[in-house]
Amino acid sequence: MNETTLQIVAYSCEHCAYAAADLAGGLRMQYPPDVKVVQLPCTGKLDVLLALQAFESGVDGIMVAG
Repeated sequence: MNETTLQIVAYSCEHCAYAAADLAGGLRMQYPPDVKVVQLPCTGKLDVLLALQAFESGVDGIMVAG
């Protein structure tokens, strides 16, 4: 079986989604190591150029969580 891993960047609001990811870590819940969580002050602050730079650096997908 050929298993492929995808590199995902998750842009997360520091007050909502990032806090939830932090709580999940505190509860020892796991998510794939291929997901890199990036904290933002607000998902409204996500610049399109930041997302495009992620793709240019080789990630397979991005997720925006508020």
